[in-house]
Amino acid sequence: MTVGARPSRKEPGDIDAAILAHCRRVAALAMEISRMAGLSASTQPLEEQAARFDHSLELTSHTALARLAWEVAGRDDKEDRAPGAPRQHRAMAGIVRLCSLVDEQFEALPYDYKDVDTILDEIQTFAPLEGFHPALVEHFRQMRCRDLPQQIRCGAGLPVEALAARRAFRALALEREYEVRELAASAVTDPVLAASLIRVANSSLYSPSAKLSSVSQAISYIGTVEARKVMLAAVLRPLFASAGLTRLWTHSVAAAQFSSALAGQTECVGAEQGLILGLVHDFGAMAVQFAPRETRDIYARLVERGCPATYAERLLFGCDHGEIGADILAHWDFSGSQVEAVRFHHQPERSNGNLAAFLYLVEFWSGQDEDLPSFIRVGDCLSRTGLSLEELTQTSTRGSALKTLQALAQS
Repeated sequence: MTVGARPSRKEPGDIDAAILAHCRRVAALAMEISRMAGLSASTQPLEEQAARFDHSLELTSHTALARLAWEVAGRDDKEDRAPGAPRQHRAMAGIVRLCSLVDEQFEALPYDYKDVDTILDEIQTFAPLEGFHPALVEHFRQMRCRDLPQQIRCGAGLPVEALAARRAFRALALEREYEVRELAASAVTDPVLAASLIRVANSSLYSPSAKLSSVSQAISYIGTVEARKVMLAAVLRPLFASAGLTRLWTHSVAAAQFSSALAGQTECVGAEQGLILGLVHDFGAMAVQFAPRETRDIYARLVERGCPATYAERLLFGCDHGEIGADILAHWDFSGSQVEAVRFHHQPERSNGNLAAFLYLVEFWSGQDEDLPSFIRVGDCLSRTGLSLEELTQTSTRGSALKTLQALAQS
């Protein structure tokens, strides 16, 4: 796709909302690049600036961005738009144009995948034709945190809880029958697992007539199948907690519930595998918490101002949390198909298998907005998995097996 060309993929009724979202992302990027370039941009909230645009269907992205360029610079008068306008204002206009091109290329990724370095190289080549200096592109490269993926992808740098989680998953991830004594032997060596089993067994979900006080009693009471689910989830909970990601933990449990239930509607994944994939699909999101402080601050500002999580991750790390998490799971000896599903669950068109498409639909159902919306991806994933939108919306997660995980999440 030619640099500067925007794909037409929005429904007519969505065009004004799409332009507004585009402008907010461009504004977020422009503020960061202007900071890198040493320009003093307006401190007025960018959402308010973008919201002042006319939302009529006649509004084009270029009209909106022309106004945005001057508003980000803190000026909006005709004199400053003249050829002799102050240098800072002309530079800001160039930055906004640059950021618009970057955003357009990110929007085109479902159609034409390119890594971030390729996108920046191409834009730098066309910079003079687009009206800004090629050197501005270097500020995007300066934002990159190139060490984080290498530190995290083999598990290095993660909290010590990751070692316990890795051992437990290796012992529990096999799809086979487990005996009470076998699970109890694993649980009693880990206070987190033991406490989780006893807490869930004594919860209102199971309501035992007498309080259960031992691991063996808890496993016998709720059954080995449910006990194993509790243990699989419980070994991850401290890892999410240590990274301050309680919300992500809750999302992962909900995704595990839904993917396990949805598996019954398709032949591409079983309920057991769906459960596990749901628990670990966003594992790589923890990596952001262990980035240098400056990178975390940039990430937080971008997300707060309207950039989806995977969008900010690709800019800052050159990959998204799915790709980072997949490398960790490969180190944990997950199967190749599971690793590929996690790696591409935000880029399902890059996977030859159907598990990534399945996980993409799970994320779509969750409404987390971790990536740019894409009708073409949703349609393609529905086709590949044999699912329908009706099946997504009607799938129930109310079975007792799934309530077990919910009891753990809320305890």
